Amino acid sequence: MFKNQNDESSQLTSMPWDEKPSLYDHIRAHIPPAGPGLTEDGETLPDEERVNSGSRVRWAPGAMDGIATHHMAGGDSDGRVARTVDLVRTYCSKPTAKNKADLYRDIVKEKTVSLIDQVIEGITSHDDLNHQRLYELAHLFVTEATDREPTKFGIAILGLFVVAGNEDLFQTLGRHDDFTLFCAVALANSVQPPDQALWKLAKNVDGWGRIHVVERLSQTDDADIKAWLLRDGYRNNVMYEYLAYTCATAGGLLSAISTEQVDRELLTSAGEIIQALISGGPAECMDDYGDGALVTAKFLQHMEHQAEHVDDFLHVHTIQRYLTDDEADWGARAESGWNDALRVEMLHQCVAILDRPTWVPLVGKQLVSDEDKSFFAANQAADILGIPTWDHHWRRWNKQRSDAARWFQVVQGIDDERLPVVLRAATEWIDLKAIATGPSDELGFGPGFEHHTCLDHLLRELGRFPGEGEEFIEAGLSSPVVRNRKLAVAALSCWATDRRQG
Repeated sequence: MFKNQNDESSQLTSMPWDEKPSLYDHIRAHIPPAGPGLTEDGETLPDEERVNSGSRVRWAPGAMDGIATHHMAGGDSDGRVARTVDLVRTYCSKPTAKNKADLYRDIVKEKTVSLIDQVIEGITSHDDLNHQRLYELAHLFVTEATDREPTKFGIAILGLFVVAGNEDLFQTLGRHDDFTLFCAVALANSVQPPDQALWKLAKNVDGWGRIHVVERLSQTDDADIKAWLLRDGYRNNVMYEYLAYTCATAGGLLSAISTEQVDRELLTSAGEIIQALISGGPAECMDDYGDGALVTAKFLQHMEHQAEHVDDFLHVHTIQRYLTDDEADWGARAESGWNDALRVEMLHQCVAILDRPTWVPLVGKQLVSDEDKSFFAANQAADILGIPTWDHHWRRWNKQRSDAARWFQVVQGIDDERLPVVLRAATEWIDLKAIATGPSDELGFGPGFEHHTCLDHLLRELGRFPGEGEEFIEAGLSSPVVRNRKLAVAALSCWATDRRQG
């Protein structure tokens, strides 16, 4: 830390960064001995309570910056940028503890992602700035800050300096999704060529951080990275749709799948990428992908001989739905290769693959899996094939009753025969007394609201059964969670309509 050079420092009894541990120390302490990501509790940063004070919505790591960079236009920030730049210049010309603390506290108030490019432009436009002091300031914020915004700010500034030793700092902090975007930009600016460093970082994150880093590998010429993009790079725990197009184009999917023999791993990945492109959404979709028709045709050719997994069934079914979408502009799509003759040929291939009798026993076998991903795929396929699944959902919920998602599957579409069983189970499991504490304006998300969420799922169905489960509706009406009360009222409304029609 710098020596204080002004009596002003004596007025400060503590510095904002004096609290320990720093965010850097916290992340470094949670790096696993081997493998990606962080160990248990590593994702929860020490400043979590300060960041979320007064807010009832908790953002996943990196989500706020991810949404800001992908879905929100920048606002009018000239005044904020000018103030931050002035504070940086003031400190660099007069490096007192007070000036440093003033800058630190100013940055804490701002969302760095919305300002940093303009701040850097403002800082670098001044030739008289003391670069050594700026570097030392940024390094201190990176290694000692106890708040995430100054840490992000420090990463961004430190990335302007080509110092080999800083790569380890960026790789360490970048394992947390809240910092990956800033570390990726810093690596791109300070490591040349940056692709290997970015690839290393990308493999250590799987949330918004993965999205940010992979987008910065879109121009890579490295054959190993291109192969990884196709086989794993698009996978993230937000939405595959964010990276499907980037990985298909940057990884050269058409070339990879056009060979006579394609390995099993690549076939599965190609199917997942095609499925994500067809689903579309937040990023480029199949209509944006110039090679889409050829890639899909090549994929189906391989599936004719190699379709053997439930995932293959789902991928081919997704393609069939895409090809039979009567609301699509097939005239426009024909310009990208989706002509009528190719569509007819691909539809015949889809039908032939999907009609194979082997799928029913294969799906049935996978429905008994305790592995969530395998069961989820089997459940989707079962719905398509008309295989009953309620008994499987009931079995899974009884193994893990706190899982609201499993309870949703149990109550969804219940009939008169299963209603008594479900209501009896709900009476045993859902703590109605703990729910009916009086109306408030709670959103009902996160820990502590598991029973409220389970009540939600049941209330959505009770409207179809007039007079049944009155105690659940009464609890819902007295719940502090707004959603519970709305669903309870909706159920009563259905009951009243049923009586009038009767």
